Amino acid sequence: MANTKISALSTYTGNTSGAYLVMNNSSNTESFKVTKETLLSGYSQPVIGSWTLSTGSNTVSFTVPAGQSYIMWVNGNIPNGIVNWNATVTLSNSNVPAIGVHYGWYYLAGNALVLTSIPDQIVGTAGTIITSSPVITNSNIFTFGITNNSGSSQIVYYGYIKVS
Repeated sequence: MANTKISALSTYTGNTSGAYLVMNNSSNTESFKVTKETLLSGYSQPVIGSWTLSTGSNTVSFTVPAGQSYIMWVNGNIPNGIVNWNATVTLSNSNVPAIGVHYGWYYLAGNALVLTSIPDQIVGTAGTIITSSPVITNSNIFTFGITNNSGSSQIVYYGYIKVS
């Protein structure tokens, strides 16, 4: 029975560079090419992007699909300017709050990068039930205020990974 299953799989005969899966059933051994996409199918890949901040005040955002849970982050790191934000949230749809926790931090007021606002649709207090409505209409858009005092354009990175 096992030989029937192995023989039913086709042998890869194309480009021989890359990863291989070798199936050995006693005297019947076959090799099959396995791509990274095949090995990682079913696992979420992180979405990573960046914003180029002009000097002065900037309002930037990223959007995630509603109906999922996420780990999200923002990271800017230049000399005399560090901004960090991270969150773990669950969204049911875009017109109700995002339930979760989030934290923001920046190096010092007046330094090269200053985090001036973080998303306000994330609600939750450990051990409580929340019934409040979001203060914005699209709770799947995460908006930040970042002031760039460096004197030149700077890049800040953001990203998220779907966990459900």
